[in-house]
Amino acid sequence: MPTDMALPLYLSKEDLVYRSGAPAASHRHLGGKVKKQVTFADHRGLPLTRVKVFSQFTDPIEIPLLIRRTASVAPSAKGDKLVLDFSQPSSDYIHFRQCLERNCVCLEHCVLKDKALAGTVKVKNLSFEKRVKIRVTFDSWKSHSDVDCAYVKDSYPTRNSDTFSFQVSLPELLPPQQHVEFAVCYQVGGDEHWDSNHGQNYCILWASAKQRRDDARHFNSGIHLDRYGSPTCGHGIFPEWPSYAGYENMGPYY
Repeated sequence: MPTDMALPLYLSKEDLVYRSGAPAASHRHLGGKVKKQVTFADHRGLPLTRVKVFSQFTDPIEIPLLIRRTASVAPSAKGDKLVLDFSQPSSDYIHFRQCLERNCVCLEHCVLKDKALAGTVKVKNLSFEKRVKIRVTFDSWKSHSDVDCAYVKDSYPTRNSDTFSFQVSLPELLPPQQHVEFAVCYQVGGDEHWDSNHGQNYCILWASAKQRRDDARHFNSGIHLDRYGSPTCGHGIFPEWPSYAGYENMGPYY
């Protein structure tokens, strides 16, 4: 609650002189000077403070979502951690089965634990002899490593697919500006089948970098360009603001 603290000081001619019970005319002089006394407000029965009370706002203040998210979830440098920049493929089972049928290989599930990436891969059972590997890079494909996956016996095996597991060690010191990318390779019958997350690769990055990327995606998705390639007046970013995009494709007003 905002308060306005004040200390009123009330002085009068009578208050400036020393009172000894004698009449005002008989002031005591010390060395030819009058001894003065200061009296504060509480000596006169007055309050020492003044309090101003402001009522609560009745109209809600709308803060844009982009600003709220940036201010609330931006992690500190010490609390930063590596996170997945993709959802679990098997969370959408229908889409997962379609990808497996189309590409013959599909990442199923993965987690980050103890400076390592672990997960499972599903492949179509095209032949008994097969090899599954993870191709990973820590420097944006300036170099890469291949990590072999191990066959896992399913609890409910089928003739159509097999499961492989993997574990990839992550570097102890990954610079904040760097990230991890990987894809899955399935080698069978002299052919190679890849699951590269629809050409984007699977990505692991710092939580702060992911937040900035998500904010940029959210911001860019709200920008509408006119027929000349220029952004319109905040349309889609702050929908409560007025926009004149509806008039941009109209002919001359004359």
